[in-house]
Formats: sequence, C-alpha cells, structure tokens
Amino acid sequence: MSTIAIIIATIIPLVFLYLIYTRDLYGTGAFRYVIYCFFWGAAAYVLAAYVNTWVEGTGLVTRLQVVRYTAPVAEEILKALILIYLVRRPQFTYFVDGAIYGFAIGIGFAVFENYQYIGNFPTEALGVAISRVLSTNLMHATASAIVGIAMGLSRFQRSSGRVVLLVIGLGIAMSLHIGFNTMTSQENVNILLVLIYAVSVGIGGMGMITLAIKRGLAEEKTWIQETLGAADRVTEEEAQVVYRLEDINQILAPLAERFGSKKAEQIERFLTIQARLGILRKTLEKLQDEKLKQDARKEMSELQQEMDIARREVGTYAMMYLRSIFPDDDDELWGQLSGAIDAHIAAHPTAPGGGLWAKLEQREQSAGDVSRRNG
Repeated sequence: MSTIAIIIATIIPLVFLYLIYTRDLYGTGAFRYVIYCFFWGAAAYVLAAYVNTWVEGTGLVTRLQVVRYTAPVAEEILKALILIYLVRRPQFTYFVDGAIYGFAIGIGFAVFENYQYIGNFPTEALGVAISRVLSTNLMHATASAIVGIAMGLSRFQRSSGRVVLLVIGLGIAMSLHIGFNTMTSQENVNILLVLIYAVSVGIGGMGMITLAIKRGLAEEKTWIQETLGAADRVTEEEAQVVYRLEDINQILAPLAERFGSKKAEQIERFLTIQARLGILRKTLEKLQDEKLKQDARKEMSELQQEMDIARREVGTYAMMYLRSIFPDDDDELWGQLSGAIDAHIAAHPTAPGGGLWAKLEQREQSAGDVSRRNG
C-alpha cells in the first residue's frame, strides 16, 4: 500500500507540473531551470524542516503556532530564494517564466513532504497521498507561483519597485499558506468539509495559475507582433506564421505530411526561436536595469545565431513552403491571389513531376546528394 501511495505522491504532482510547463507556448522557460527549481523545492523542504524544528524547540511558540504561522512564513521565504537568483538571468523574460519556475519549486517541496506524511501514517498512506496531491501539493505550487509572477513583473521595475513586488508576492503566498494551514489544522471540525476546502484551494489555485499564464502569453503575443521583423532577419511571411504559433499543430500538419515529422519538428523549433526573439526584443525595451539590458542583448545575439542554424536545418525548399502559409486565410487580397493561381493551374496543367515546388524539391535533393558524396 505504501509503495502505491509513494507512486501516486510522486507521479501525479509531476503530471501537474508537466501540464503547467506545456502551457509555455513560446518556450521562454528553460527546461533545465524547471529541473533546478524542482530540486530546490526539495532542498527548501529539508531546510524548512530544520528551521521549524528549531523554532518549536525555542519554546517561544507552540507546535500548533508553528504549523499555522511560522512554518508558512519560513517555507515561502526558503522556496523563493532561487527565484531571486533566476529573475536576474536573461532567460527569465516575463511572469510566465516566474509562474512556471515557482510552480516547479512548490511541486518539488510538496513531493518530498508527501514522503514524510506517508511515513508518519503508514496505515492510511493511500488516502494521505490522494488527498495531499489534490490539495496541499497544489497549494504549495500555487503559493510559489504567485511569488514567481511577482518576481517576473518586477524585472521591469527599478530597485525599489522590485522590492515592493517581492514583498507583495511573498505576502500573498504566506497569507494563502497560513489560511490553508489554519483551516486544515482545526480540531473538532467536519473532516469532509475540511477535505473539500483543501481540494478546492488546490484545484482552484492551479486554475488561477493557468489563467495567469494564459494572460501572460496573450501579452507576449502582442510583443511579438510589435517587434518581430527585419531587425531579427525575420521575413514578414515567417512573422505571420509565428503570430499563429498557438495553432502550431494545424500549421505543421501539411508540413509533416510533405516533409516528414523530423522536418516538422525542426520547423517548430525555428518558429519558437523567432517568437522568443520577438519577446526578448520587447523585454529589452521595458527593462530599467542596465545590467539586465546587457544580458538581454547578449541573449538576443545567441538566439539569432541559433535561429540561423535552425534556418539552415529547415532547408531552402521547406522554408519557401513555410513562407507560403499565410495565417489570415480569409484575407481578401490573398483570397483573390489564391483564386487566380488556382485558375491558372487549371488552365495550364503541368506534367507529372513538373511545377515550381517539384523542381525546387528535385534541386534540393540533388544538392543534398552531391553534398553527401563530397562529404
């Protein structure tokens, strides 16, 4: 029973983290930082255990007061320490990243706390695991994500503004944590009502973070529309496809059918890099700190080099095909042009293997054969 409980206490929180991470449409949140945050959450749990034990040992507060008040304060501060470091990194662009990193910290903290509770209640391990992954785990993740959102917003503020937003974020997270612990630690109350409350806070918190990320992505999309273009060596046609990155599966479907799944993955990576460039360029405009601006410029330079490599991987033929995809299918001008092209094709059919696309594909394949022979 304990083994099943441990599996549940580990896998389900990681599934929640995966669902939140995949909301990052433009890939601005570095996966390695998500991993770092998860394990920092585990480290924060260990540190908090020592702090809480020490505070209780002083005799200044009771065990119940530690659970309700001092533990939430200490735990939220410890969980937030890595965010204070990450917010100064150039890869940290907006509060979407902060929400994801914070969520990962909270999940890391909660998973290792789950193991303690399962060990303390071995005969009720399964029930403890199920109730915690739907309540306490998501509360921890939500509280840390709130701090991450505040830290993300603080990037565009001067020093005093950054401190204010950090305090506000921590204050909200601590209040949520204190309220949760106070409610769930009450005695002589209806256990069912407490469980409903706890699960509602957990699920509601995840929903709130999801909505916040959705709002952040909408803002980032407007940034891309405002900034992505010739300055980053992105054609207008490519930019139009990037604007519709939320429809990536629909865009890639004909590309995967024509070029194969590997080429489609290369195209997706190429588009994502372009989106990140647009977001970073807008970030550069909004930053107040000169050091952060320098780091952003360096990151943009590296992304441009990465984009050039990705462009070569995609290839000339696939790139031309990609540029022929215009998101505004109902646009009158392009509709007329498409109709004229269709009419011309109907009136002048080409022989099998003929046509511009076929010739380009044949040339690219021939060039590839020559390159392989020379290699």
